[in-house]
Amino acid sequence: MKYIIDKNNADFTVKEFLRKENISHSLLKRLKKIPNGITVNKKQENVLYRLKCNDILELEIMDFECDENEHLLPVELPIEIVYEDENLTVVNKSSNMPTHPSINNYDNTLANALRFRYKDKPYVFRAANRLDKDTSGLVITANNSYYASIVSKAIKEGKVLKKYIAVVAGRLNGEGVIDKPIGRIGKSIIKREIREDGEKAITRYSSLLSCDEASVLELYPETGRTHQLRIHLASIGHPIIGDSLYFEQSNRIDRQALHCVSMIIDGVGKFYAPIPNDILNLIRSYFNNEECIFEN
Repeated sequence: MKYIIDKNNADFTVKEFLRKENISHSLLKRLKKIPNGITVNKKQENVLYRLKCNDILELEIMDFECDENEHLLPVELPIEIVYEDENLTVVNKSSNMPTHPSINNYDNTLANALRFRYKDKPYVFRAANRLDKDTSGLVITANNSYYASIVSKAIKEGKVLKKYIAVVAGRLNGEGVIDKPIGRIGKSIIKREIREDGEKAITRYSSLLSCDEASVLELYPETGRTHQLRIHLASIGHPIIGDSLYFEQSNRIDRQALHCVSMIIDGVGKFYAPIPNDILNLIRSYFNNEECIFEN
């Protein structure tokens, strides 16, 4: 990454300038330790160097072999790339694919697939958001530490708008906000519940279609708690169809009917993932004459 210092930024120290450019503390700490991590006019400098007009400041933001997780195996798996450049890779994750490796999921995850895709260079998996195994849709990953800090900052400042489509049980009309804290159930590793001592969790919803049996919703989570959408909807009596953990299995779809359809990150971009066929077919099974509004 290269900056040409103009008169408005002359006389800043490197540290002051980089903090103004939203370089995180952790990235700055990393750059200080890397040979030629910070150079001015092709010469390595420390963060107290005072910049001059027309100086060329360069940062080494790419990963090295020592940064890699040696336990993350490269595995060739089919994935759908929505967007890709040197800074970001955006994937439309299919259902039945975990995002990160975990117990019993060491070689079948999105992380494994992207490690294989970038097997010819050092690669660190940095997911800005995490979807449950059977939730489909957009996962955004940063391909370097600088962009990871940019996306992380946008998330912390509430500058990321995520939209999901869900099919839930029962008739739910109109719009609403679910503001209920979420925490673990006892010592469970997986399952969560609404609890007063839990972490703050807020979900906005808007009903698109509804009948006595089911409703199709747009969901906008304002926080990112584990299983947030699934728990919030179940808590108001409209669990997601096919969610075997918080509701029951369905004979119309073999996973929870939940899909991350779009993400807008301020200063980064807007991304879209079409609704998959299994959810479209589920919608058609309830709303024979109105499914056209969801055609991709």
